[in-house]
Amino acid sequence: MAESCRQHVEFDMLVKNRTQGIIPLAPISKSLWTCSVESSMEYCRIMYDIFPFKKLVNFIVSDSGAHVLNSWTQEDQNLQELMAALATVGPPNPRADPECCSILHGLVAAVETLCKITEYQHEARTLLMENAERVGNRGRIICITNAKSDSHVRMLEDCVQETIHEHNKLAANSDHLMQIQKCELVLIHTYPVGEDSLVSDRPKKELSPVLTSEVHSVRAGRHLATKLNVLVQQHFDLASTTITNIPMKEEQHANTSANYDVELLHHKDAHVDFLRSGDSHAGGSSREGPFKETVTLKWCTPRTNSIGRSVLLEQPRKSGSKVISHMLSSHGGEIFLHVLSSSRSILEDPPSISEGCGGRVTDYRITDFGEFMRENRLTPFLDPRYKIDASLEIPLERAKDQLEKHTRYWPMIISQTTIFNMQAVVPLAGVIVKESLTEEDVLNCQKTIYNLVDMERKNDPLPVSTVGTRGKGPKRDEQYRIMWNELETLVRAHISNSEKHQRVLECLMACRSKPPEEEERKKRGRKREDREDKSEQAGKEHGTEKPRPDADRLKGILERGKEELAEAEVIKDSPDSPEPPNKKPLVEMDETPHMEKSKGPVSLLSLWSNRINTANSRKHQEFAGRLNSVNNRAELYQHLKEENGMETTENGKASRQ
Repeated sequence: MAESCRQHVEFDMLVKNRTQGIIPLAPISKSLWTCSVESSMEYCRIMYDIFPFKKLVNFIVSDSGAHVLNSWTQEDQNLQELMAALATVGPPNPRADPECCSILHGLVAAVETLCKITEYQHEARTLLMENAERVGNRGRIICITNAKSDSHVRMLEDCVQETIHEHNKLAANSDHLMQIQKCELVLIHTYPVGEDSLVSDRPKKELSPVLTSEVHSVRAGRHLATKLNVLVQQHFDLASTTITNIPMKEEQHANTSANYDVELLHHKDAHVDFLRSGDSHAGGSSREGPFKETVTLKWCTPRTNSIGRSVLLEQPRKSGSKVISHMLSSHGGEIFLHVLSSSRSILEDPPSISEGCGGRVTDYRITDFGEFMRENRLTPFLDPRYKIDASLEIPLERAKDQLEKHTRYWPMIISQTTIFNMQAVVPLAGVIVKESLTEEDVLNCQKTIYNLVDMERKNDPLPVSTVGTRGKGPKRDEQYRIMWNELETLVRAHISNSEKHQRVLECLMACRSKPPEEEERKKRGRKREDREDKSEQAGKEHGTEKPRPDADRLKGILERGKEELAEAEVIKDSPDSPEPPNKKPLVEMDETPHMEKSKGPVSLLSLWSNRINTANSRKHQEFAGRLNSVNNRAELYQHLKEENGMETTENGKASRQ
C-alpha cells in the first residue's frame, strides 16, 4: 500500500504570477494507503452525517498483525477519533518486507469484532429478556487491499467463511458473544493508475447461507473515492440530488460569480414521488461517472439565502419541459430543501383519460395501448405444453415473458416517439418483438429499413411532435437522426432473441452509415434551410417584402439551379439510388447554336446565356454578316477589295500588295 497511485496532483498552482528564474515545483502523487484512508473517511463522514446514531463502524488496520482502532461504543463513532487513531498508526513503511504483511490478520479480527455485542444490541436483549434470541446480528466487512490475483481473492473469501463458522460455534456457548446471522464481504482491489488490473470484478455471490461476497477492481485516486461514494449509497439506501448553476463569489474575482454544482446525499424515500410520476429526469448521470445516477435541479433565481430569502429550483422533464419542483429556504440558520406540489390535488376530481395523469400529460398513446391489450389477452390454458427441453411450460411464466418482450421499448406518450407515429415502421415494429423470426419476417424488416432510407433521400417530412418546443422545431436531418436512433434502440432491445434479429440490426447499421457524398448533400440541404429561415425572418422584420432587382432574382435562380444539379449528380452517383425521371428540357436541342466542345463541364452560366441568346434570336431577323461569317467572324467592306487592291487574310485584316 506504500506504492504510488500515479495520479499526479499539481502542487505549484501559482503559474501566472511566478517570478522568472524560479523552477516550478514538481507534481506530487499520493500512495495507495493515503487514497484508501481518504476514501474511507469520506464513506464514514457521509454515514455519520445522515445516521448520527445506531450506525456503527469499526476500523482495523492489518500488516504483521491486526490493529483495532476503535470500539462499538458511541463515543468512538466520530471522525476525530478515527483520524487520531490513524495518525498513531502512521503510513506503511516502504522498506518493510511485504511477506510479513497480510490482510488475513485484519479479516480474522473483523469477524471477531462482529461477534461482539454492541450497546444497542445489549439494550434490545435486556428488553426482550426471554426472547433475546430475536435480536439479530448482521454486518458488513469492507476490505480495501491490493490483491495479487483472482485466486488470492478466493483464498480471502475462504478464510472469512471458515472464520465465521468457527466463531459462530464459540458464540453459541457464550453470553458475551453473538452468532453472525448474515455477513456481506465487499472486497475492493485498488491498483495504481495506468496499470492493468490482475483481479476481475464480480457481482454479489452467495458463498454460504451466512456469507455473501462481491469483488470490485478500482483504480486508485479519485476513482476509488467515487466507488466508495457509490457503495455508501447502496449500503444505506441513499439517493443523490444535484443542484446546478449555483452562483458563488470567488475571492480572486470579487466582481463576478461562477456557477457551481452541489451534490446532496439523503434517504432514498425522498425520490419516491419522482419515481411514481414516471416523468422525472431521475436517470441522469453525474459528472463523476456514468454508473452513478442523480436527480438534477437547476438554480432558478440568483438570490442569496443570507437574509432569509427563498430560492426556487426547477426540474427537467423527459419531454423536454421544466417545472418548478423544489425550494431552498433558511430556517434557524440552516438551509432546508422543500418539495413543492407540482401535481393534481387529491381533493380535485379525478382526471379523465384524455386529460392524462395529473393533468400534465395529454398525449397518451391510448389507441396503441388498446391494440397492445388486444394482442396480449389471456386465454384459458387447457392442454399442458412442453418446452424444447421437455420441461413443463407454465402459462403464467409464458405470459410474463411475452409481456416483457412487448414492453422492452414501448413509449407511453406520443410526443416521446417518432417511429410509432409512422405507418412505414409498422411492419418492422410488429414482428421485431417475436421470439423468433422467419426469413419472410427478416425480408419485411429489411424492406422497411430501405423504405426509410428512400424517405430520407427524398427529404420527406416526419411526424415529429412540436409540443413544448419553440420555433419551427428541429431541422429535417435532425428529425431523421432522432428517428434512426429510436429505431436502433427498438431493434437492439430484441437482438438477444435470435440470430435473425441480429441480421435486422446489421442491415439497419449498414444503412445508417452514409457515404461521404450523402453527408455533403445533407450539408447543402442544411445551408439552404438556413437561408430560407433567414429570408423568412428578414421578411417578418421588414413587414412586406420588397421586390428584388432582376439581377438578385437571377442570382438566386442560378444558385438554386446549381445546388439542384449538384444534388442530382450525387444521387445518380450513388449505387443504391434509382435513375432520376426524365424531365422535358428547357431548350430544344435543335434550337441551341452549335458550340465548340470544351475540355471541362459546361458551367450553368453558359447554359443560361445560351438560352437567353437563343430566345432573343427569335425576336429579330438575323444579321446577314453573321449568317455568312466564317468561324463567327465577318469580313467588312468586301466591295472595296477590288477597287483599292486590298487582300483580306484569314484573320480579317487587310494588307496592301
